[in-house]
Amino acid sequence: MLRVQAGDLGAFAELVERFQEMVHGLALSILRRPEDAEEAAQDAFVKLFRARSQFDGTRSLEPWLLRIAGNACRDKLRRRRASDLPLARSEDGDLLTDLPDTRNAHGASRQFVDHSVRGELEQLSDKVRQPLELKYLRGLTNQQIATALGVSVSSVKVQLARGKDILASRLQGVRDV
Repeated sequence: MLRVQAGDLGAFAELVERFQEMVHGLALSILRRPEDAEEAAQDAFVKLFRARSQFDGTRSLEPWLLRIAGNACRDKLRRRRASDLPLARSEDGDLLTDLPDTRNAHGASRQFVDHSVRGELEQLSDKVRQPLELKYLRGLTNQQIATALGVSVSSVKVQLARGKDILASRLQGVRDV
């Protein structure tokens, strides 16, 4: 980032390449529309570049970038009504219903469980759903989630616990499949 502050555009391109997946994943988890997530991610990097002189070189870049990206997402959300939020869709318009298979399970029963979990996750409020997605689908730490969402780490922990409890109770019968 110090090279970016000095005007090195190549360094900025490297920075974008290094963090674009994380920023886009955050934006997609918050905004739920791929096209909006792409726009918010681009906005975040533009804002980062414009504010490069304000960066404190003694601190880590990642939390600052996550805060900028979270703010860009909230700005985007303010511009549209919450009731218009769709389910996440792939580039070709298909619903994104598959969760990563972290347990190497096979067959139709695993797909049923994945679909059930995704369906219940979609039913949660944004306040509960976003931390769960950022933690378990995007791999962010509690601190990164707190920074991105503009809340405290303890609030993230509470929302994660609440979300897991809600999902566990709603998926009680699915576990035995």
